[in-house]
Amino acid sequence: MKFPAQLLGLLLLWVPGSSGDVVLTQTPLSLSVIPGEMASISCKSSQSLLHSDGKTYLNWFQHKPGQFPQ
Repeated sequence: MKFPAQLLGLLLLWVPGSSGDVVLTQTPLSLSVIPGEMASISCKSSQSLLHSDGKTYLNWFQHKPGQFPQ
C-alpha cells in the first residue's frame, strides 16, 4: 500500500548579504513511496547558494499531509 509523502513541503533559504531573488525548482513536486522504499528528489537554484564563508544555507524538510514539517 502506498501513501503520499510530500518529501519537500518546505524549503528554508537564508543567504545573508545576497541580492536579487533566488528561484528554487524542485522535481518532482511530490512523490508517493512505500515505507522503506528509496525516494529521490532534486532541487536546482537560479544562482549560487554558496556564502562567502564557504557554507550553503539551505535546509530540506519532510512534510507529510496533516503533519508538521520535520
